[in-house]
Amino acid sequence: MPKQDAQIQRKVEHLFLAEKFFTDESFAGFDKVRLLHDALPELQVKDIDLTTDFLGSSISLPFYFNAITGGSHQSDHFNTELAQLANKLNVPVSSGSMGVFLRLPEETKTSFTTLRENNPEGFVIANVSAKVNAQQAQKAIDLVQANALQIHLNALQELAMPEGDQEFFWIDNIKDIVATVKIPVIVKEVGFGISQNNLAQLYEAGVKYVDISGFGGTDFAQIESARNHEFDLTYLDQFSLSTVESLLESRSYQGKMTILASGGIRTPMDVIKSLRLGASAVGMSGLVLHHLQKHSLSETEIFFDGFIKQLKLIMAAIGAKSISDIKKAPIILDESLMNYMKQRNLKL
Repeated sequence: MPKQDAQIQRKVEHLFLAEKFFTDESFAGFDKVRLLHDALPELQVKDIDLTTDFLGSSISLPFYFNAITGGSHQSDHFNTELAQLANKLNVPVSSGSMGVFLRLPEETKTSFTTLRENNPEGFVIANVSAKVNAQQAQKAIDLVQANALQIHLNALQELAMPEGDQEFFWIDNIKDIVATVKIPVIVKEVGFGISQNNLAQLYEAGVKYVDISGFGGTDFAQIESARNHEFDLTYLDQFSLSTVESLLESRSYQGKMTILASGGIRTPMDVIKSLRLGASAVGMSGLVLHHLQKHSLSETEIFFDGFIKQLKLIMAAIGAKSISDIKKAPIILDESLMNYMKQRNLKL
């Protein structure tokens, strides 16, 4: 039997290791953020509206399923279920990196096209590396008839990867893709966070949508180090910004760019706190993949039914009838975050 292509094999290993290292605990910094309840909320839970604007489209909930998988036979199954779940909930769903499709289109395309086939009217996001050119990005868009494109930034992952890239000249590619494609372009980290310095560079490049994807959930330094038989490079995650830190870093850009949050989202409270800190919507990947791998699609649907009910209960507790009302909730940051903001010259 011929040996499986190395890039496809890496996709399989990522699925296995993401589940192996999954934990219910989040390290995204949400425990350092408090919201105060409203003793006079003046609302009915049944009237709370979770509808959210997502890149100009109305979606039913303030979250989306972020880049997870694709490019292997094993991932066909998960992307099919992700698409079906996204279709049921009316939330966006993103492919995993489509670089393997650009290199091996015939062998891998069905693991991506299933996202559109099982979600024909839904919001589908294509995902490519920052090293691809505009023509390659358009091929990925066309394959899944994407409503938006994600360009992922994964320098720390590549450095930890035994076969990873060591050349990172990306900003001109990003600028060209943003200027060329006709759909919204989201620039997204892969779980190590984005600083205000990088947001300034992206803003100057014409980027309007950024997923800060902070540290706290799936740790690709850990995953790639598990694959790396030469070095243990898990220490690279020490360079990371948590999801909360990244949201604080984005505060001065939230009026200029649409900020999306992901990284270590585990609970409905994590979603609400992300929205309070300025995110327009919240991405989940490890959480939904864990439930689909560990349980069934029907059990995952039950989990998200409960998740949605809890979102409304939390909103009632803080007196928020709509997603925009969440921004008004009183907030308290712990001393370590206040110190972080002072050293980084940030304002809430």
